Amino acid sequence: MIQYEITDDAGFINNCLTSPSVWRMGSDDSMTMVKPNLFFVQLGNMFFLKAGDYGLLVGIPVNSIMLDVHVALLPTARGKSAEICLGALMWMANNTQYVRFVASIPEYNKLAIRLAMNVGMQCIGVNEKSFMKNGNLVNQILFGISKEDLCHQ
Repeated sequence: MIQYEITDDAGFINNCLTSPSVWRMGSDDSMTMVKPNLFFVQLGNMFFLKAGDYGLLVGIPVNSIMLDVHVALLPTARGKSAEICLGALMWMANNTQYVRFVASIPEYNKLAIRLAMNVGMQCIGVNEKSFMKNGNLVNQILFGISKEDLCHQ
């Protein structure tokens, strides 16, 4: 069973966010000059949900009921990503005030799109030319799921 907990362990957070597989897919062109080994996280208004030793889900409040979620799973999560993310979403739905979860995924990140669909998120729109990668503006696909929908899975 995967243990979920809010963490402020900067070493673990940094390790997850700068893992080559996460950094390569999740960073945009504004991060090209940032060296992953010199990267640091300012906790601010976001929180980090540790999913055992598999990685984290990052939650950024949009308002009092909606959370923008991002995944930073380590290679050890391969084959378990949907289970880990669904468990994390359920944990957030049951342990926070948030009842709506959204994710903006660059259209080239097919793995993340498949993961969003595998956990039951629905496509709710496209934010055109909203992400800069390798000098190109790309669309982001917006996905969302409600607490009610999570509870019926």
